[in-house]
Amino acid sequence: MTRSLLRPALLASAVLLSAASGALAADGAWQASDGFPGSLRAGSREVPVGPGDQTSVQVRRMPAGAKLTVMRGTEVLTPEPVTVGPDGSAIIPLTVPSDAGYGLQPLTVISSDPAATIVTDLKLSRVLPASGEAGYALTSAATDERSYQVAFAEQGPFKGKLFVVAANGQGPSRLMRLDAATLKQEAAAEVATDADGKPVDVFAVGMDDAHGQVWTANTRANTVTVYDAGTLKPVKVFPAGTVMHPRDVVVDAAAHRAYANAALSNRIEVFDTENLTHVGTLQIEPPEGKGEFSSMTLDLDPAQGRIYSVSKDGDAAGWVDLKTGESHTFDVPGLISGSGIAHDPETGRIFVTGQDSNNVIILDAEGKKLSDTYIGAGGLSIAFDPVSGHVYAAARAAGTVSVLDEDGKLLANLPVGELPNQVKVAADGTVYVVTMNGPKGDNDPRGAVEKITPAS
Repeated sequence: MTRSLLRPALLASAVLLSAASGALAADGAWQASDGFPGSLRAGSREVPVGPGDQTSVQVRRMPAGAKLTVMRGTEVLTPEPVTVGPDGSAIIPLTVPSDAGYGLQPLTVISSDPAATIVTDLKLSRVLPASGEAGYALTSAATDERSYQVAFAEQGPFKGKLFVVAANGQGPSRLMRLDAATLKQEAAAEVATDADGKPVDVFAVGMDDAHGQVWTANTRANTVTVYDAGTLKPVKVFPAGTVMHPRDVVVDAAAHRAYANAALSNRIEVFDTENLTHVGTLQIEPPEGKGEFSSMTLDLDPAQGRIYSVSKDGDAAGWVDLKTGESHTFDVPGLISGSGIAHDPETGRIFVTGQDSNNVIILDAEGKKLSDTYIGAGGLSIAFDPVSGHVYAAARAAGTVSVLDEDGKLLANLPVGELPNQVKVAADGTVYVVTMNGPKGDNDPRGAVEKITPAS
């Protein structure tokens, strides 16, 4: 990727970096550093940043009074050091040069009192114009603030129902059941509580058609919870610590198994959906010479008995065999901050998205790279439609869903609500997208579920 000067307004390529607190220097004496004593983000995950834009570096959990300078190479970008406020935060404004190149721009943040240095990247992204809108019908319905994921029942008494989870990080989260045809909300759950009476917030969702139950990942509570799909009342709350910071949950209804991954680790916890018990752990081993596989999205293939996943770190993807526990992983050149993964069970092709590389990469069944397509800022979630053979990929910061053929050719780029977080394809080819905010410009903080129906 090009690495010329800086670039603009906040972007999805922003990287959050944290470290333990370091000792304050006394009387000007040199003190050993324990690392950068705070956390920072360059740009934003919510809007694209480009050449000529205004953006910032946001700093938190720093010692009050620390003075911060930002550089790119030897160029100082802050005319005067910025002082951290009493609450430990600071916003450092930056102007991206109009001739800056797209890609990751390395920035050095230097602190004095305490003395510390850290390097982070500011991502500059090209805006991909909307296209192909006439070939798709889009309908939308508001859900709640910051909708995260959607699951749907393909068979059984709840066929034709959607289950959406939403959480704003401040109040209790929500699990909702919607009619898939009308997107009308039918019911909302009584979210489970822990032993102290605190809500066990829901951030991910999977549907068990065989038992009429909804599985949810409780990221902050480090566990999973099962709900009755009809009453939406909790059936089982697994003990805290069952899954550390779970990100995804997928269900193999026929095999009576559910799987939840511990985000940014190589562990996938296995559950018996008949007895509602935790029965084991799978581990995805990284390609040779790589660090630990840091799992993001899960994609289940019940027929082959595999779970596919992509690593946020190490530019890797692959699968684990559900019977043997053996994993097969490979490098993915051109992938930065891997996030989403899908596959075609017929051809074995694998589709991955990169949040910091803004792309969809298509691989053959053995991991050979076949194509690399730019989709806009913050490539996050991806799904494959076996009916049409098309791939749907959400770009979070761009606020779009791109449609590609199985060879990586861009067929359409569809504007959706702000911050699309997940895209899923039902068995009939209908596409569902959940967005954290509503349609652009509506000033409505609520999220939405959107249905994309290809024209016949």
